[in-house]
Amino acid sequence: MNGPINIGWAQTDITPDRPVYVIGQLYSRISSYVHDALTATCLVLENGDEQMVMVSCDMASVPIMHLERIFKRLDCQGLDPAKIVFNATHTHNATMFTANTTYEVFFKSVLGDICPRLNEPDNILKDAEAEAWFIEKMVTLITDAWDARLPGGVSLAHDYAAVAFNRRPQFFEGGKIISRMYGSCAQSDFLGFEGASDHSADMLYTWDTEGNLTGAAVCIPCPSQVYELHAFLSADYWAETRNAIRDILGNIFIRPLCGAAGDQNPLDLVRLSKTNNEELKIWNAQETEVLRNFDMLEACKDIAERISEAVIRGYKKARNRIETRPLFRTSVFTMDVALRCVAEADVIAARQRIDAVKAKYTKPGSLPEAEMIRCFVDIGYINRWKLQSETRRFQFPVYIFRLSRAVFATNPFELYVDYSFRMKARCKADQAFIVQLSSNAKGGYLPTTTAVAGGGYGSLPVSTLVGPDGGTELVEKTLAAMDALWA
Repeated sequence: MNGPINIGWAQTDITPDRPVYVIGQLYSRISSYVHDALTATCLVLENGDEQMVMVSCDMASVPIMHLERIFKRLDCQGLDPAKIVFNATHTHNATMFTANTTYEVFFKSVLGDICPRLNEPDNILKDAEAEAWFIEKMVTLITDAWDARLPGGVSLAHDYAAVAFNRRPQFFEGGKIISRMYGSCAQSDFLGFEGASDHSADMLYTWDTEGNLTGAAVCIPCPSQVYELHAFLSADYWAETRNAIRDILGNIFIRPLCGAAGDQNPLDLVRLSKTNNEELKIWNAQETEVLRNFDMLEACKDIAERISEAVIRGYKKARNRIETRPLFRTSVFTMDVALRCVAEADVIAARQRIDAVKAKYTKPGSLPEAEMIRCFVDIGYINRWKLQSETRRFQFPVYIFRLSRAVFATNPFELYVDYSFRMKARCKADQAFIVQLSSNAKGGYLPTTTAVAGGGYGSLPVSTLVGPDGGTELVEKTLAAMDALWA
């Protein structure tokens, strides 16, 4: 007999009230204003024998630099920190509550003091102060959700919402087919798109003992990146989506999950290219902000309407199949997959180009930001050479749990959607939630063989710790772990 399921929810506002570094683009951004609130939401599932504590944050990636201190600060009877897993919605209009990580850790670590000086406001929130603020928020959030546990029920539903579009158009250039993230489809050499899109919407609903809806976890395979180029703070389309769902279902908890979407975005590039041909070139370069010719708020509201309609349809089915004693099994383990390695010749050439930049710009702060960003790929080769001299494997924790006939599996990548298709199709579960940008780790993009051949951002070594061989390992090892919960 399965034990009764206990459910706890909590939510907190993680919107800073001072300027912060905005993370997600290569160029530096300091927040100008708050467009809408950033949220963190925690869901606890526990039945006496098993537990899983899941925290979703409106952030670009999992705040891995803070997790150890969060776990050490927790003091909840019966709570196992090893069963706490974070995931990010992947908004590019939030902060990591630390320094400007791309600038400090990536560019300045190789280029040194020639990097441009950043104009910080006196009241910027960063470093130790920002970290302490965020850690306190997370400790309180998890504690509140754990303490809020009450007997209840769960049910699941699957539907569809057209949110994601492939963001890697292909072109015939120089006698071969190449891919370009956010390339303009209005060009005469545009051929089509590199891959497919996943329009699935997977929902987990929670209920109290009276059959009242208390919350929903909603998995959409698309990053929240309509506003992504700008300096204001925003949860992006999830802000409008939460509002749209609550307008119909009441003030319930909502936990967003980002499904596999490394090659996806929420905008239709075919349509967008008609009025943004030049803007897309600037967007692709990632060197500066660009104003695109469309109504971003309207786009977010349209997405919210599509997701909320799927959630409502799912609710109508799920309310008739509530389980108070669902089969609940968990598995947490360390996975390792092949590191993507680089050739020495590429590293030598990269060092020569970096040395040329350093020779040209010798004075502190003299390197223009745009030229610094053009060093991105070469720095990636240099860093990877150092890493592969130490290890040829990439290790990360994986959190998998079975709930009734569904399975939830995490990974730390911006996972190209084809890998998710493989796992969803082959696993024993009736329904699979493949949650990217999770696993309490950060793995970068995980491209397909086709993407590596096409090149471009999102498939080069600088933005991919793992390549297609490691992707196949991820699929097979995740499938084995998922299916073991059916043994």
